[in-house]
Amino acid sequence: MRKPTQTEAFSTLYTIAAADGRGEALFGDSFDQALEFYQRTLIGNGYPSVHLEFPLLGEPCLDLLSVHGKVPLGARFAAGAGYGCQPMFDWFAEVCADTHAHNTSVGLELDLSAGQTQTVGVYLQQRQHTQLVAPFLESVGEAARAQRYLDTLERMPEGWPPSYVGLFPGRAGTPMRIGGYMGDAERARCADDSTYLEGRFRQIGFTAFDAHMLDCCMEFMRLAPSIDFQFDTMPDGSLGDTFGLSLSFNKARPRETRECMTSGYGGRLMHVLQGRGLADSRWHEIAGTAYARSVGFEREDGTKGRFALCVRLNYAKVKFSSGEPMPAKFYLTCISGEL
Repeated sequence: MRKPTQTEAFSTLYTIAAADGRGEALFGDSFDQALEFYQRTLIGNGYPSVHLEFPLLGEPCLDLLSVHGKVPLGARFAAGAGYGCQPMFDWFAEVCADTHAHNTSVGLELDLSAGQTQTVGVYLQQRQHTQLVAPFLESVGEAARAQRYLDTLERMPEGWPPSYVGLFPGRAGTPMRIGGYMGDAERARCADDSTYLEGRFRQIGFTAFDAHMLDCCMEFMRLAPSIDFQFDTMPDGSLGDTFGLSLSFNKARPRETRECMTSGYGGRLMHVLQGRGLADSRWHEIAGTAYARSVGFEREDGTKGRFALCVRLNYAKVKFSSGEPMPAKFYLTCISGEL
């Protein structure tokens, strides 16, 4: 067989995730818009990873994030594609050519749940390469935000390394989201000591919390093997009143994933979310989305290759607004490409 095209690969993975009624229960009626978005984010010959974000309570809907880990120099979007973000991808192509800046990525986000189909958010995962944030912001017309990022960076304690940044360029008053991956030792201390967690929040400059929020965060941290945190930096440099806590899954094989969601930490976490009124029973559908397979194909020159198709459980996310937990969301990741 030939290698699947980019569109074929994404369509296959979306169809697998949505099979057996899961799409209607989790995503709503969103395939056509999701496919259009994916196609408009294609640049070069790579297969971007696509994160499918959906709520665990309320009306089923879908938001999407298309992430590129590599862009070749000179790559251009097709006419009508790219959402006006060619300069960002031109800049990132230069980053990709620098072998010292590995393990970075850029992405485009579409909030279908908010009825947005033409305006996208932008995303950079810089990890330890903090020097990339300023030129990234410049490439999307938000150079004035660079100092705000640096000011926040200075306040971040050990164990809270900022690893990614995202925003909607040109949207008046919109916050810049700063997130990262909490260290294991730090997660354990925060999960066991509310005074310690409160001290960390205050050091960072975040004060929109109460004892109930601390209790929720600690319980979630005890259940998840890894933690992703998010703060909103406002245009004036202050932190907003929202805090995002993402509870990650570390399972890759579908069988392990299903076990995790039935008898492991995933199932326990989902029961806690449902018990707190942050999710309903739809979470039971999530385990069935897990998928991983490689297929053989023949290249144009006659040599053999293998192509991977994968749907992974990424994380559950709880967002707190002024200390109050909001309905939880879940993220799946569709991954495809030549092995």
